[in-house]
Amino acid sequence: MRQRQVAVRGEEWQDRGRGRDNRPAGVPASVPGAPMTALAMQRSAGNAAVVQMIRSEAVPRPVVQRMPQDGSGAGDSSAGRAPSEIMKEIRSQIKKVPEGADEPLMKDYGGLRQGRAHGEMDMRFPRSKEGQEAQQTLTETSALLFDSMKGAQERAKVQDPEAEEEGDDREVQGMLINDRLVFASNFDASVDTLVQVGSEEAGQAPTLEQLLAIEQSEEGRYKGLREHEQRNLREKLASYRRKNKAIVGGLRGTPGGEQGRGDDPAAQALHAKLGQPVMVLDLHSENLREMLTDTDHEGRVFLLRFGAGPGGAKQGRPDKSVHAEQKLLLALSAAGIRPQHDVRGPLAISGKYRPCMGCAAALMYYKERLGFGQLSFNPNYGHYFQSSVNSLYEHHRHMIDEHYLGFIRHMVEEEVTSTPAGWNEAAPEGAEERRGGPTLRVPGKYASRQADNTPPNSDAEDGPEDMPYRRIPERRLEQTWQEETAHIGIGTGAAKITWRRTGETLSPEQAQELHDLWNFGSDGRTPTEADWHRALDLAGRYHTQQGMTYEYLGGVVGRHPEKFGSMIAKHLKEGPQRHVPTRSSKIESRPRKRVKTGAAEKQFTKGGKIDDDGKAELTAVIERLLPHSSWCQNWKQRHEAGTGPDLKPTGMPDELLLKLAELRETSGYDVPSMSQFLYTGENGDNLRKAINRKGKKLLDARRTTTDVSAPVDYDGDTEMAGV
Repeated sequence: MRQRQVAVRGEEWQDRGRGRDNRPAGVPASVPGAPMTALAMQRSAGNAAVVQMIRSEAVPRPVVQRMPQDGSGAGDSSAGRAPSEIMKEIRSQIKKVPEGADEPLMKDYGGLRQGRAHGEMDMRFPRSKEGQEAQQTLTETSALLFDSMKGAQERAKVQDPEAEEEGDDREVQGMLINDRLVFASNFDASVDTLVQVGSEEAGQAPTLEQLLAIEQSEEGRYKGLREHEQRNLREKLASYRRKNKAIVGGLRGTPGGEQGRGDDPAAQALHAKLGQPVMVLDLHSENLREMLTDTDHEGRVFLLRFGAGPGGAKQGRPDKSVHAEQKLLLALSAAGIRPQHDVRGPLAISGKYRPCMGCAAALMYYKERLGFGQLSFNPNYGHYFQSSVNSLYEHHRHMIDEHYLGFIRHMVEEEVTSTPAGWNEAAPEGAEERRGGPTLRVPGKYASRQADNTPPNSDAEDGPEDMPYRRIPERRLEQTWQEETAHIGIGTGAAKITWRRTGETLSPEQAQELHDLWNFGSDGRTPTEADWHRALDLAGRYHTQQGMTYEYLGGVVGRHPEKFGSMIAKHLKEGPQRHVPTRSSKIESRPRKRVKTGAAEKQFTKGGKIDDDGKAELTAVIERLLPHSSWCQNWKQRHEAGTGPDLKPTGMPDELLLKLAELRETSGYDVPSMSQFLYTGENGDNLRKAINRKGKKLLDARRTTTDVSAPVDYDGDTEMAGV
């Protein structure tokens, strides 16, 4: 089994983990929330105290430091509510139902796998990046670096098929500071694998360009994406590679700007030392401050790891996900960066994705409360993830106060979640100019599944030898949005103008599933009533949630659009209908009346989707069983990662199956929504079998011994980690 190389060996890495400590007096030497090093304890407590601590194996946590606004970097205390109280208030704010409303402003998406966001969102269309040139280059380079990380993971898997699975990293963020670039991902393992594969292929410590030459396969890159999403990603990456090629050639990012483009210090830093290898840096490296401030390292590219300590990799276990923006902010804190003394020139953080709500509030906190007024970032935040705020509480506890809560409250009550339009999508005439570009308020169902930063309206192309790089200030875009009238009542004014995207399509896998289910059934031979009902469920969801037309969906299954559309409409309105077994398009006008038999208290009726209370009950059971159940441990890891393979319900502990059967009976939650929350399949068929075969029997057995329900250890919801 090949060993993971944590850092590239060679001259550039000999100083890693040691070197002089250039922090000014009063600046803490440790990361907030991380264990103190022996050196730090020695400086503060003396040799005798250190020896005593080592002998007793007692390593105290450091006092949480708070940066004042004067830019000194020294810590002080702040009066007010404890961070734990602020965390409770944040959770309450996110779930708060406004007075006179029926539901909270922040709705859950994908059973919280995609976090929480507003019911309507601001879709931000391609726009000019004038004045944001450095952020643009950070975003584009981060997207390319992410693709390289995925490509490196593919190659590592080919070399060692039995290698341990890495976390499903979905993010890279970059920081421009003191004319050097620092990039971070959510998982240290992504950096490790990229550097190792790059070293093996280059035969030496790799440069950034050698790392970017490692590309993900098209099969891996486009897996699970719909046709328009594939095109969006394909054209975007191609444009970013053309721009990066121009930077390498010294044609883009020239001092003062070029071809009508403004000054781009990030591109200049990329070009400054092209032949120098990237440097891997840990948050706990004692020379971290030197690397971020010393003029000798201007023009260098760093890959940042969390390293040893809380949040880093533990022996035998994968490292925990820490949002990349938080790692970059931790670097500023750990290095004791004083904004008014240690930052020369522009300071910017931007990456592949826009910041989630929790990270956007943290960036705002650094900018407005900790004195980093020169920090630029994308304030148009994405979804809210509880795991992101939990991570801030663990590693940035110095900022969890009334001010941070105020940023969250403002985002929830006064603003709306942002989502990007596609790379090629033009803003329709009804779009408004908001925050520097055309924006459209759309239903949340149209939000992008990828929380990318808003694309630029410019492009670059390869030209003739006398002008190998030509900038296109405004590229050609396509009209893909149209108005539609949604009838919401009767009488004058009962119609509401909304927007919908035309041309929404299924991924090849989704289209095949729908076609085969309708025409051949689940057994691949003859469709049953249940197969048709399931196909109409899918088609109805694609129509209502993603705006796919009846004409398109009819074409997928091979039926007349109007006839298939009427089936979908009736199915959505009246529920499952009885299909005439002749395979014609007719549906009996009256649904078959089913007479239920058996004890009334044992009847399982079709109910609504599982709500936050139901999720909290299931989560409480899982947390209680976590130390002893591998299935619960796998669920928690899948829950925190935000993606991964489905779990098998047959491996569930009995107590969880009992709780599922109880919730089905007492609360009427439908199985598909519970299955989606537990990651046991989209349609819930396997979970339904497990509940019927074992969960119901456990529930019946409990009835014979007691009428008291099992206790519930309510612990609140645990939202999924970042997309």
